[in-house]
Amino acid sequence: MLAKSSAHHLARMIITLGVVIICFCLSVMVHASTSTPPRAPGWGELAYEPPAPGTYELPVIKLATDGEVLTSDSSPSKLFDLMSGKIVFLSFIFTRCTDENGCPLANAVLYKVQARLNQNPDLANKVSLLTVSFDPEYDTPEVISAMKNFYSEGSATWQFLTTRNLDELQPILNGYGQYPVRVDHHYTHNEGVDEYIHLLRVYLIDLQKQIRNIYSVSFLHPDILMNDLETLLMESRTNQ
Repeated sequence: MLAKSSAHHLARMIITLGVVIICFCLSVMVHASTSTPPRAPGWGELAYEPPAPGTYELPVIKLATDGEVLTSDSSPSKLFDLMSGKIVFLSFIFTRCTDENGCPLANAVLYKVQARLNQNPDLANKVSLLTVSFDPEYDTPEVISAMKNFYSEGSATWQFLTTRNLDELQPILNGYGQYPVRVDHHYTHNEGVDEYIHLLRVYLIDLQKQIRNIYSVSFLHPDILMNDLETLLMESRTNQ
């Protein structure tokens, strides 16, 4: 009788321990799925002093890519025409993006760059900010016009662009190594998932339409962008 009681008690302990382990694992999984990733450096102050403008070089990475785009007022244009005579910061986004360290970060950093340029009109005249949507089906000229009005505050420095369709967009994406993956809600059953999964990249393009830097999330900060901009301007003055 005692043996049966001990065996029964041991079995209950094993079951209880199993339940505790399962609950712990579920808790870890829920925490991992709901925990917020750290904010990218571009949202705050830079944690270090970047190299001063002109103290470093920005080697040519490759030539930029041209393509057919639509401006926020539905006018057709070429990317290269919009880049002509300017040093360019080029970003790719989609307006429905909710990833804090994705498209909203790119827009926030370029907004800060624009604010600094507005304080120096001579410098602003030498720079163009171009933001291209890779979701032309949703991001029509009307949609990107609303975004332009929100971010550019009437400044001519920053233009928001889209394309007529994916066929016109794809060569541009290929040229800049942008390969967004569209999420199929039919399989995810998660309406909260963004329409596209993509790697955030912003491109610095010089007066000769050459890519001189590519900024990832970790290095996308207005201090770094402004120093790189001034470095290219110093280089262009030296080469005149």
